Amino acid sequence: MFEIRKTTYEDLKRIEEIYAAARQKMRDIGNYSQWNNNYPSVSVVEEDIEKGNSYVVTDNDKVVATFAFIIGEDPTYKKIDGKWLNDLPYGTVHRIASDKGVKGIMPFVIDYVKRSGYDIRIDTHEKNSVMIHQILKCGFKYCGIIITDDGTPRNAYQLRKKVLVVVGPTAVGKTSFAIDMANRYDGEIISGDSIQIYKGLDIGSAKATKEEQSRARHYLIDIKEPDENYSVKEFQDLSRHYIDEITRKGKLPIICGGTGLYIKASLYDYTFFDEDEEDNQYIDLSNEEIYELLKEKDPKALEKIHVNNRKRLVRALNILEKHDKGISEIKDEQEHKPVYDCLIIGLTKERKELYQKIDERIDQMIDDGLIDEIDGLLNKGISFDNQSMQGIGYKEFRAYYDKEMPMEECIDKVKSNTHHFVKRQYTFFKNQLDVKWYEDKAAAEEFIEKWMENKEIC
Repeated sequence: MFEIRKTTYEDLKRIEEIYAAARQKMRDIGNYSQWNNNYPSVSVVEEDIEKGNSYVVTDNDKVVATFAFIIGEDPTYKKIDGKWLNDLPYGTVHRIASDKGVKGIMPFVIDYVKRSGYDIRIDTHEKNSVMIHQILKCGFKYCGIIITDDGTPRNAYQLRKKVLVVVGPTAVGKTSFAIDMANRYDGEIISGDSIQIYKGLDIGSAKATKEEQSRARHYLIDIKEPDENYSVKEFQDLSRHYIDEITRKGKLPIICGGTGLYIKASLYDYTFFDEDEEDNQYIDLSNEEIYELLKEKDPKALEKIHVNNRKRLVRALNILEKHDKGISEIKDEQEHKPVYDCLIIGLTKERKELYQKIDERIDQMIDDGLIDEIDGLLNKGISFDNQSMQGIGYKEFRAYYDKEMPMEECIDKVKSNTHHFVKRQYTFFKNQLDVKWYEDKAAAEEFIEKWMENKEIC
């Protein structure tokens, strides 16, 4: 049974034997590689040991393979053709070699380094067909060319963290499907809902029940008090933190929810700012003077900011001061591409059937005690002005408590607002995200299986 540990100096003789066998194999099959003569040498391994970058694979305590795993920018990359390699931090696998006749080392090593929580990089000679086959089989994607310190051009490959995403309109069955996938693929679920983060808002938000949460670990549920605010930037930071944490456990992160902007913020290369927007040093300046100041420093930002919008003018200057670059430059650097190897599955139903299911769910929410839940929140000092109470299923009942509308009309309002919200959800998901839509959950499961096995999907 394979195990991995840090290399010791006592392993050097065995590693030299493995290197010699690997060099001979390259010569025998006429394959292309940097591995020739005495490269790599044990002196390179000694340097890796000192830096804590060298590892061996053992089988019943016998060293059968070796590799280096380096976190951060690799100094041997003399030239990089591809922006992807500048996205620190990342981990790079180097000098992987195994004993003659030993099978399965590459996938075992890659599975191990994936648990570091970093994106993984690897490179090889463009004509090293044996190595390229193994790299691609492990799920890596070709990214570009790198030039090593000896001037050799090599193909570069990247393995991003996998994230499964389950989206779709309200009442389509996202929660149960995500739990099934978590159980099948050893995953953990991150809620992608803007209301389920609040404690005490259970029924109206269709929060996963305690029984459902017991079937799969859930994150970003019940993390805020109902009188607290929550931003898309907070969700981005927390969801990415948990994606890393889940990946380090060797598990599959699964985002499940219907708040499209939150999900896109988590998956794509968007930058959000939380700088102090007070005037501070600009308090004595007029809007026109602030406008002219921004015009000097970041004129492109003014294309979308009116001279009378003081708040946005000051915010743009604050961002410039803090980041040493303007908001327009920061936005230009964003490619609006996913930062993960993500598969977004959209569950859907025929519209008439979906609306009927929504109405039935809302009636069930009333029977389950939604009004008692709202009563309890109001009795604790929560008001309809709080951000938590702005979600559909809560805000509509303000008119009832203000004695402006009877209960039945408020319930009808929840249903109609939910129908309209579903239309907006579909529009957002279809225009903003690369979603694979399925009415048939079995077909969705089949597609996910191919993705998990790194098979070509389209």
